[in-house]
Amino acid sequence: MASASLFCPIRRVVVLVPVSSSKLSASARLSLHFGSRGRAVQKPRLMPLRTAQSVARQLQARHLGLVAVL
Repeated sequence: MASASLFCPIRRVVVLVPVSSSKLSASARLSLHFGSRGRAVQKPRLMPLRTAQSVARQLQARHLGLVAVL
């Protein structure tokens, strides 16, 4: 059975970066949106699922913060 989260073929990649150096879960986070070439963009960009997953893997390897594919 296929999962419902993979049904939509268009996604966005967001990296949540902690603003302060503290690792508290309640601390504020800065949301950075990334485009299909792995560069930060001003507003969220829609891209195919496979592209979003590959960009997320590349960003996760850089250890920038929490990477989310929405």
